[in-house]
Amino acid sequence: MKELIKIAGQLLCIGFEGLECGPELRTLLKEVRPGGVIFFQRNIATADQFRTLVADIREVLAESRPFLAIDQEGGEVDRFRELLGPLPSAQEAAQAGLAFELGDLAGRELAAFGLNVDFAPVLDIGSLEARSVLGTRTAGDTPQQVNQFAAQFLRGLGGWNILGCAKHFPGLGGGCKDSHIGMPTIEKTEMALWKEDLLPFRNLADRLPMIMVAHASYPDLERTLAPGRPVLGGTLPASLSANIISGLLRERIGYEGLVVCDDLEMGGALEGRTIEEAAIAAVLAGCDMLLVCRSAEKVHRVFGSLLREAGNHVNFRGQLAYAAQRILHAKERARITELPPPEPLGDWHTLREQIRRMNAAVSLGLRQQRDTPGGEAQGN
Repeated sequence: MKELIKIAGQLLCIGFEGLECGPELRTLLKEVRPGGVIFFQRNIATADQFRTLVADIREVLAESRPFLAIDQEGGEVDRFRELLGPLPSAQEAAQAGLAFELGDLAGRELAAFGLNVDFAPVLDIGSLEARSVLGTRTAGDTPQQVNQFAAQFLRGLGGWNILGCAKHFPGLGGGCKDSHIGMPTIEKTEMALWKEDLLPFRNLADRLPMIMVAHASYPDLERTLAPGRPVLGGTLPASLSANIISGLLRERIGYEGLVVCDDLEMGGALEGRTIEEAAIAAVLAGCDMLLVCRSAEKVHRVFGSLLREAGNHVNFRGQLAYAAQRILHAKERARITELPPPEPLGDWHTLREQIRRMNAAVSLGLRQQRDTPGGEAQGN
C-alpha cells in the first residue's frame, strides 16, 4: 500500500489556502505525498514569508522531489504583481518584440523563490471569440505570432532552469466561455484546428517539458479522430478524451513530454461528473499529472479515487505506475532532484528595478510600433 501511495501521489499537483506550512498542510502533504505543489497569490504576503513557505514545503516533500509551480504569465496572470511590481502581458511583450526578456524575468522571479515550474506560456490564438475570456493572455492572433513568442519565452525561462508548460491544448482560441465556470464547445473543424490552433503545439512539441490540456470539447476533432463513434453530444472535454490526448497529442503529433490536466476543480471538468470520475477519466485518457488547486477535501477525494481504482483494476494500477515513472524521469532530466535550496537572490530592490525597466522598454517598443509608418502590432 505504501508503494501505491507513492505512485498515486506523484500524479497530483495540489494547491492550498494559507501563508505558511502549518500542521494541517504538513499532514496533507505527508498523507498524499504529491508530485507537485502549485502556489497562488493567496499564498504570498512578503518575499521572506514566501521563500520560507516554499523551502518548508520542499523539505516536507524531499522524498517526492516535487515540482514547485506557479502561473506566471505576466499581465492578467501575475502572482508576484503586488510583491515585485507588474510584468507586462504576453500580448504587450510580443508586440514590443520582448518575449525572451519577459520569459527571462519571469524565470528569475521563480528562481529567486526556489520554484522550478511556470505554467506558461499560453499558446491559445487570440481570436475574436476568445478575446472576452483570454484578453491579453494571448500573444497574437495568428499561430505564427504565438509560436514566435512562445519559443522566445521558453528560452528565457530555460536560462534559469525553469520548466515551462504550454496551455491550453488543443487551443481555446475558438471558445467564448470561461472553462473555470463551464465547458466551452469549440466548433472549429479538425482541419482549421490543425492549421491554426495546433500549429504552435506541433512546432514546439520537442521543446515543451509539459503541455496542459483544456477543459473544452471539440466535436469535429472527436469525430475525425474516432470515425464511427458517437461524440456523446459534445460533452467530453479534451482533458478527459483519450482520442485527443493519446490519439492526437501522443501518437499523431508525437509529443513525449508530460501531459498535465487543467485544474479538476474547474467547472469545465465537472459538467456531468464528479471530481472522482473526472480524475479517473483523465488518467485513462493519458494525463500524467492532475491539478487540484485549492480544496484539501477535493485533494483527498481525488487521491482516494486513484487508490481505490488502482486497487480494483490492475490495468489502472499499471497506468498509474507508468505515469509516475514518466514524471520521475522528467524530474531527473530537468535536474529537479539536484536543485539546491534557493539562492539568496533576495535583492528585491534590484529585481523590482528590472521589472520597472522591462515595462518601460515595452512601452517604448509599443510607441515605436505605433509611430512606424505601416507598422502593425502583433497581438489582438
